[in-house]
Amino acid sequence: MSAVRSYSLSIGIIGLPNCGKSTIFNALTKSSVPAENYPFCTIDKNVGVVNIPDDFLDQIAQIYNSRTKIYSSIKFVDVAGLVKGASKGEGLGNKFLSHIRETDALMYILRAFENPNVSHVYNKIDPIEELDIVRTELLLKDVETAQKALGALENNLKSGGNELLKKKVKLLCEILDSLKKGIPIAYLNLSPDQTELIKEFSFLTQKPSFYILNIDSQKNEKSKKWKKALQEKLPEKEKNFVLLVDCKTEYELNMLDEKSKEEYIETIKDYKGVNDIIKMGCGLLNLITFYTVNENEAHSWVVKNGITAIEAGGVVHTDFMKRFISAEVISVEDFIKYNGWKNAKEKGKVRLEGKNYIVKDRECINIIIGGE
Repeated sequence: MSAVRSYSLSIGIIGLPNCGKSTIFNALTKSSVPAENYPFCTIDKNVGVVNIPDDFLDQIAQIYNSRTKIYSSIKFVDVAGLVKGASKGEGLGNKFLSHIRETDALMYILRAFENPNVSHVYNKIDPIEELDIVRTELLLKDVETAQKALGALENNLKSGGNELLKKKVKLLCEILDSLKKGIPIAYLNLSPDQTELIKEFSFLTQKPSFYILNIDSQKNEKSKKWKKALQEKLPEKEKNFVLLVDCKTEYELNMLDEKSKEEYIETIKDYKGVNDIIKMGCGLLNLITFYTVNENEAHSWVVKNGITAIEAGGVVHTDFMKRFISAEVISVEDFIKYNGWKNAKEKGKVRLEGKNYIVKDRECINIIIGGE
């Protein structure tokens, strides 16, 4: 059995020029990259790695006075704004598309604010139309990718091929037909085996997506109407992955000290910001977090939901899979409530689980291992 690795989450930030991509990137990473008022300000990709905020990790580290705290992280990739024709190289299209191929998910930034001082590439505020423009370019690029792949595979079939190759060709033909009808691959409900068959092609519309409506928080009623209109357009499985965020305000907030930031947030109704974006990204990819802790190190580990105890051991250290005996498990809330392993065991709150135990979100785990 091969070891499972702690998940390294990466999210591509996409949208039209001047929609707020670089502004929210700056807020997320507290970096300072250009966010000026003209198209294609972002020419090269900007990459920022951000610790996932975690109060639980802070608290368990305090219990043990751990020398080191290691947070799980998330990588954001901000790329050039997209315009019509990007799939054929318009604007900085091809460069843009290559930068997001290796990301796990896509975060659409859709402009829903009006500001005469910030130009709009199409002189019209309509986030639904913006989504159509961006998604159409991704669909067209995937059509191109599928056609190239089919050409190569069909040539191989002429010399015989095998059943696996035939299955791949058949699936790609079905995918190409759907793409031409405007249906993203993510909406096809492919089986795990089918997903594995086309993994090598890194299709853009196969990536799970969520949506940030970049709003003016002072005009909340209009923002809610945009959100409702967007949710009506999305399939059922994506309707809950829409956030209203005032990207400019969020950037300004992240330049404040923590106390000033908290005071200001209290004045904003239904505040959504950086932490909500990070949580939504993790939820979209069906990830969970488990913890390990001792005097040396408190560590949060982000993994795919459904991981077993022995696989969790392999995440912590590859050798732990071979030497796994059992796992002590407790919810992080109980771990904090009873002030660590010792008291929790005395109160009967720690369970001993075997290798096939399915780890739940927000559990502290202590892997028990045997000799060499």
